Amino acid sequence: MGLNNIINSWTAIFPLVVLLYYFFRKKYEVTTISSTLFWRQSMRETKVSPYLKNLQRNALFYLQMAALLLMVFILLGPFLPQEQAIGGHTILIVDTSASMLAGKEQTTLFARQQAAMKELVVSRPGEPITIVTTGKEPVIVVREQTDEEVLLAEIDKLAVSYEQEHMERALEFARSIGSVGGADIHIYTDSLDRSAFAEGDKEIAWTIHGSEDVLVNVSINKFGAVKTPQGTEAIVKITNVSDVNQTGDVQLTNLLTGEVLLKDNFSVEAGKDTLLSFKELPDSRALQAKIIVGDDYEVDNTAAILLGAEVSEVVVDGQLHELVKRAFEAVGLAVSTGSAKELLAAQDSAISVTNDVSLLKKGSKPVIIIGRNDKSPTSVSGAVKSIVDPLFTIADISDVYVSALYPPFTSYTTIATVGDQPFIQRSKRGDIVVLADIELTDWPLHPSFPLFVWSASEQLRSDTDTLGLFVPNERKAVLSGGKADGLEVFTLQDEYVTTIADGSSFVAPARPGIYKVRDGGSEKLFAVQLEQAEKELVVGASYRIGQTAAVEEAEEGKQMIGWLFIMPLLLLLLIEWEVRRRGYPNR
Repeated sequence: MGLNNIINSWTAIFPLVVLLYYFFRKKYEVTTISSTLFWRQSMRETKVSPYLKNLQRNALFYLQMAALLLMVFILLGPFLPQEQAIGGHTILIVDTSASMLAGKEQTTLFARQQAAMKELVVSRPGEPITIVTTGKEPVIVVREQTDEEVLLAEIDKLAVSYEQEHMERALEFARSIGSVGGADIHIYTDSLDRSAFAEGDKEIAWTIHGSEDVLVNVSINKFGAVKTPQGTEAIVKITNVSDVNQTGDVQLTNLLTGEVLLKDNFSVEAGKDTLLSFKELPDSRALQAKIIVGDDYEVDNTAAILLGAEVSEVVVDGQLHELVKRAFEAVGLAVSTGSAKELLAAQDSAISVTNDVSLLKKGSKPVIIIGRNDKSPTSVSGAVKSIVDPLFTIADISDVYVSALYPPFTSYTTIATVGDQPFIQRSKRGDIVVLADIELTDWPLHPSFPLFVWSASEQLRSDTDTLGLFVPNERKAVLSGGKADGLEVFTLQDEYVTTIADGSSFVAPARPGIYKVRDGGSEKLFAVQLEQAEKELVVGASYRIGQTAAVEEAEEGKQMIGWLFIMPLLLLLLIEWEVRRRGYPNR
């Protein structure tokens, strides 16, 4: 046993003062009484219990001293030493990918892992715990939290994000957190190979909580549709990842109307694929395929697509400056150069960029015109100004210098000027016309040039009422009108999802499906599709790698016992009060 508050030892002066007081107290005189009537009886009592007789004669003194000494003992903070483990830093990495929703008997792997996390938290009271979720951008849910109730509440709030786990990023993130002082890292996932861990992690212990359940999975591996003169043609590729043949039903639905276009049955052999083709379907802009089958993973049993004319290729006129081609390459498009005939041939399937104004009257798709091949430029001066237009939402061209301009098109709308002269125009068909050669400006030296190229290509590369395809939680800039209300995202059933400030910070929803976004008065559709990696279920064992010093070491703890003596102290004070009340003397 030890004393935790030695500094309080000065309180021992109180029992010492009481002791001195009794030494110098008034003493009574012994008086002889000439009677021996009770002498023999008194002597017998004294001989039988001399200590009790002494206690009776000095009860108040003993009680006061005991109470004071016990009080001093409590103030000194007595404790018993005990061995206890050192509370190290524990990090929980939680896999929130879609495959965590697989499971048998209506219990998902994610739910089981949540229960396991709660057990670990309860078993480590007072230890700092950090929770990290996986994804393209790992997220810290809580950091070094010691409150058990807070940790359990945060675990209950965890949800599947449907995006690929990108576990290597989460591991590096956890290493950076636990690099100082070591950490005990627990990974809750379905499977993780041992090769993911470096041999140099001496201060980090890794515990992998995998899943050894062998699951049956029948998935829609591929789903596509195209419009033909005879109607819509769709193909569905179904994959069976199990040891037995599987049968079920496939259903195609028009998501905008809710109409079931067809329902058919299918069969697929164990470990094989089957390809289903459906022709002459009614026209539909948003199409969903769903298979109804008894497997252990429902997320990949549904797929949805948008039917549109989205393109990702650009054909640049060989007569334009090389910087024009480089700008389109910088925004991630497949770029090629071509002649006037090649541009015309590719106009319906790619974005055409040229100075040949004859393409403005040919084809059915809008083009981008930079300069003019039928007129000569004239010198201009003045500042560049633009109106509020989606093309300039993220591209500020006010600092661009332009030395000469071509004559404008009288029937086109001017959206940017140099002084009073039109600089950029738009036709009713949607053609974008820049009335200057790139070499007559310093625009390529400004960051607004590739941003303008991106905005122009986004406006032309897809239908005006669609935003294209996304994967869960994908961050991608989209063309917006720059309205103050931002972009509002809804489901097709008009259920509100989220509001995004502007198109440059657009983040797709987590759950796969078809959504619509409202930008001011306009409304566009976009699709969120499950990544291919999340359609594959893997089996993984649980194991542990490494050992931290914090897990091996122990320290001498202190179990405070002073509170155990509070009740005895109160009891002594009560007895002392009773002695005073009854008037027992101190002789």
